[in-house]
Amino acid sequence: MESVKDKKVLIDTNILVYCADSGYGSKAKALLRKLKDNGNALATSEISCFELIKNAIDSGVREYYIRLMNYIDRIPVTSAEMMNGAILYHNYHHVSNGNGSFKKIESPDLIISGTVIRERGSLLLTANRVDFPMPFWKLHSQCNFMRKSGEKDELVNIFLLEFDYSKIKEIDDLKPPHRKAAL
Repeated sequence: MESVKDKKVLIDTNILVYCADSGYGSKAKALLRKLKDNGNALATSEISCFELIKNAIDSGVREYYIRLMNYIDRIPVTSAEMMNGAILYHNYHHVSNGNGSFKKIESPDLIISGTVIRERGSLLLTANRVDFPMPFWKLHSQCNFMRKSGEKDELVNIFLLEFDYSKIKEIDDLKPPHRKAAL
């Protein structure tokens, strides 16, 4: 990922969670610093901010997340992100995961996807490739690091993905909804 320069990089929630983890927080933060040092603009969807705060039971972790969110740009969730996410949801269900069934993608990940789509030309940094499936998401680059824990070490893969706009025609045709006059 060292070759990624001057791009907008949207950060998935799991990467932000990793920053607070004692096993690999320093490596996750170093990756974000490297991306920023290379002239990349780091951002996250406000849905990721919501997920972080909602799931942070410990007040110290919550405070850390708030400081982290102030380090990167936050992109508001609008109807465009939700519409793009809904279109993706329907298109994902036309592509099997290989055994005839379909992976259920949670709404926050669909909204994060919709945000990347709206921010044309941006990339998505995630550790959860399954929520951003092929053929809709192309691998731009990948890195990994070891998570140190008491019992066993774990290899963590980090993916930088790019949305393939050619896979879903409706994305290009999507227009903001018009409000109808009150009756």
